[in-house]
Amino acid sequence: MANLRETLERLASFRPDKYYVTTLYLRLMPEDRQDNKYLLTYKDLVKKKEEELKRAGDKDVVASLREDVKRIQDFLSEPKNLENCRGIAVFSCAAKGLFEYVKLPYVYRNRLMFSPDPLVREIAAIDEEFGRVAVLLVDRKHIRYFLMDITGIEEKLDFLEPMTTRAHRFHSGGALLKGAEGTFQYRMPARGAAPNVVQHGMGEWRFHSRLREEWHRILKLASGALFEEWKRVYFDKLVIGGFIEEGLREIENFLHPYLKERLVGYIEATPEEIKPHQVWEKVLDLLWKKDREQEKEVIAELNELIGRGLAVNGTSKVLEMLAIGNVRTLILPEDFEKPGYLCPKSHLAFLKPECPLPDEEAVPISDVVDEALEEALDQKATVEVIIDKELQKKVDGLAAFLRFRL
Repeated sequence: MANLRETLERLASFRPDKYYVTTLYLRLMPEDRQDNKYLLTYKDLVKKKEEELKRAGDKDVVASLREDVKRIQDFLSEPKNLENCRGIAVFSCAAKGLFEYVKLPYVYRNRLMFSPDPLVREIAAIDEEFGRVAVLLVDRKHIRYFLMDITGIEEKLDFLEPMTTRAHRFHSGGALLKGAEGTFQYRMPARGAAPNVVQHGMGEWRFHSRLREEWHRILKLASGALFEEWKRVYFDKLVIGGFIEEGLREIENFLHPYLKERLVGYIEATPEEIKPHQVWEKVLDLLWKKDREQEKEVIAELNELIGRGLAVNGTSKVLEMLAIGNVRTLILPEDFEKPGYLCPKSHLAFLKPECPLPDEEAVPISDVVDEALEEALDQKATVEVIIDKELQKKVDGLAAFLRFRL
C-alpha cells in the first residue's frame, strides 16, 4: 500500500507543461487474457482516438502522444508486466519521461484518454470501494489468516493443530491465542457396560459427538482470534474459506456481530495446501460474483427512485445532472459508447455542441461516457457498472441516482 501511495503522489504532483498525459485503464479478466484479446481491445481504443490525435495541434505534442501509445503497447505486449492483476492503469508522457502503472483487482471500463493531468481518480475510487479484505481459512487442524487490498494479499498468521495450542492470537506455540483455554484432545470416552454387551451405537455416537464438540471449539477459537485481529488491524470485508460441506458456515454462530456484518461469503479451500495467490483469485471471483448479484438490486432501485424524482435514465439527462453536480451514483452499461462534445474549460461533456460558458467552444469527442465517468469520480459519486446483458437493456445509455430531487 505504501508503494501505491507513493505512486499516486508522484502522479498527482506531475506537471506536463504544454504536453498531455496518456491514461489507460484496461480490463484483464481471465476471458480478456485468452488469445491476448486485451491487446486487440487496446488497439481499438487507439483507433477511436485517432481524430483527437490529429486535433492535438502542436507537432511536439502529437509526437509525444504517439510515442505514449507505442510505449504502452510495448508494455502490454510483455505478459510478465500483467501478472497478479485483473485490471491495470498506465500513465505516460514521453516528452517529460513519465511512465507509471498501477495493478488493480478490476477497472470500471476500458478507456484511453489524453488529458493535461494523470487521471488517477478511478484508482482512488476502487481503493475505497474495495477496502481491506480479511480472509480466514479453517479446517480441523489448520488455521490461516490473510489481509488483502487492491495492491495484493499478505499472509499474516498461520498455525497448525489449534487443538493442542494455548494462546491469545494467531500464534502457534501457546500463550498468544485468546480463547484457547485448556488443551484440546480427541479422546474416546470409556464404556460403562457389562462385559458381554457391545454398545457399538453408543460408542459411535459418543465419538461423533466428541468430533462435533472439538469442531465447535475450533470455530470458537478461530472467531475469537479473528476478533482480536480485527481490533488490531481494521478490515472492511470478511471472507471465510475451508470445506464448506463440513459445517464451515457454523462459524457464524460464534462470530462477533461486528464481524458477521462484514461477512461477504465463503470460498472452498484447503488451508494446508492453498497458496496466497490462489486465495487472491478465489476471493476476487467471489467478490465479482457478489457484484453481479447486486446488479438486479441497482436496477430495481433505479426504477423506484425514478418514480420519486431521485433518479434519471438517459444519457442527456445524466450529463445535465453532472453539469450541476447532482449525481450520487453513475450507472453505466459495460460497453456503452456515445460520441458527443467536450467543453474544454468547464470539462463537461454533452451530446450537442453547447457549452455553459459563453467563451467556450465545444470540440467533438469519440465517447462522452469516459468524460462522464471522470466527472462523476471528480464529484465523489460512486459508479455501478452493469455487466448483465439483459439488465443493460433497462438502462437508456446512462442512468444515475441523484443527490437531491429536482
